[in-house]
Amino acid sequence: MKDSVFESYQTAAKVHALCRARAREFIQPGMKLVDIAEEIEALTKKHGCGIAFPLNLSLNHIAAHYTPSADDETVVEKGDVLKVDIGVHKNGYIVDAAITLDFAQTPETKNLISTTQRALDEAFALVQVGTEVGEIGAKVEQVMRENDVLPINNLSGHGVDQYVAHCDPTIPNIGNGDPSEFEDGCAYAIEPFGVINGNGAITDDARVEIFEVNEKVSVRNANARKLMDFCIETYEGLPFAERWLERDLQMSAFQRKIALRELLQVGALMDHAVLKEKKGSTVAQFETTLVINKGKVVRLV
Repeated sequence: MKDSVFESYQTAAKVHALCRARAREFIQPGMKLVDIAEEIEALTKKHGCGIAFPLNLSLNHIAAHYTPSADDETVVEKGDVLKVDIGVHKNGYIVDAAITLDFAQTPETKNLISTTQRALDEAFALVQVGTEVGEIGAKVEQVMRENDVLPINNLSGHGVDQYVAHCDPTIPNIGNGDPSEFEDGCAYAIEPFGVINGNGAITDDARVEIFEVNEKVSVRNANARKLMDFCIETYEGLPFAERWLERDLQMSAFQRKIALRELLQVGALMDHAVLKEKKGSTVAQFETTLVINKGKVVRLV
């Protein structure tokens, strides 16, 4: 890994630490999710880094990919468990990490959160050049099941690359025997998800607020062309939120919705649906990004 690349990861990690600390400090019951998102995303930019993906704020049985719309009235309530997944990049080199905040403080939620955190820590301790990703999943599953928590079997960690938030390999949260190995000079996100009172698997919700450019496609609708060109130029291939378009792109809501629909239909954009567990369940998430630089494993956050 070039020194300049490693330095970019370290810079992103420092800003990520500031964002996580701010999240732990100021998020309280009664706050709107949209206000939280705007605060943390603005903090990322204030400190000279880019937003790698819209802030994910997923409550209770919602596991991932929930970012609020501009008019979202959802508030954090006492009794909630909130996943805060933050992506920060410097020069395209991404630090992706998540924490879970417990506003329920029951014995069950405390165990869920401490177990999911411990699963991450014990899995990370196994990483070295040549470690198989299946070993990571086996450790996550072992820690969770020993503590009455189910791992979510169809959510996983992943590789990260320059301006690419998710790439190979998939790093499982169950022991699936995958022999893919951790390699020197690469970056990875380990991302355990645990659930209580759930199925151990997620499904897509109908709600979609996060999109990503897939490829530039010729389209007839002028607003679709305008939106596509804006996203390619502005987001550099990284995921973006519809509320960002509402704020930054001069286009009516009707025009924006039609443009998004057309771009999705022709494959120019892909969407990232909200991911949910069974209603009534509670999901926790912890995540870290690591790099292997000159044979040394470095936990960035």
